[in-house]
Amino acid sequence: MLDENVVATLVRRKVVSDTFRRLTPDKKEQIYRTTIRLFGEYGYDGLAVDRLCREAGISKGSFFQYFESKSHLLEFAILIFDDYVERWVVDLRRGETAVLARNRLLYLYQSLVLNAKLHHDEERFLLFVMHALDHAGVVVEGVDLERHFRGYVREVVERGVQTGEIRADVEVDLTTYLVGIIVEALLRRQFSGRRMPRRQTEEYLISFLFDGIKA
Repeated sequence: MLDENVVATLVRRKVVSDTFRRLTPDKKEQIYRTTIRLFGEYGYDGLAVDRLCREAGISKGSFFQYFESKSHLLEFAILIFDDYVERWVVDLRRGETAVLARNRLLYLYQSLVLNAKLHHDEERFLLFVMHALDHAGVVVEGVDLERHFRGYVREVVERGVQTGEIRADVEVDLTTYLVGIIVEALLRRQFSGRRMPRRQTEEYLISFLFDGIKA
């Protein structure tokens, strides 16, 4: 179910209305799940409000009582999903036991890419947000889903520099950026169905990173 504290925050930010907040938890969840499924399937420009209303089981009049526009609907979906990703990464970090930077990055890769807690609709929605949102007819300011695991990567890189696993003559920000690009590319590849064998991908990831950035 949606976190009611997050929903209340979205009301204050005027992303959703207080009328939406007063819906039952099941109804709010139904609208959210339908929204991410349809945005993932049709994109922003391809999703008609009429279709969303029909598949979510609400009237068009009700839609505009809940959201001022389709762009508000998109912002609602992204911010709810962002909260989920944030909590997911927090749980991921709690479960980490590795010490070496290469093993910590491998753990991150396995958790995000191979053992993701996302169902198919969420994977497609994440791909849409990461890849297609820049080309849509709307820009949602201040949304950056990838920042959650980029912060994790930076922490690993900084520690790797301190222990000598990662060379210290390259700026930490640059190394973090390059490592983040690789992880994001693998994430996109996995969720788009162009999967590589697990062992081959893991060897590629670690070799590519540490053959180039080791001390």
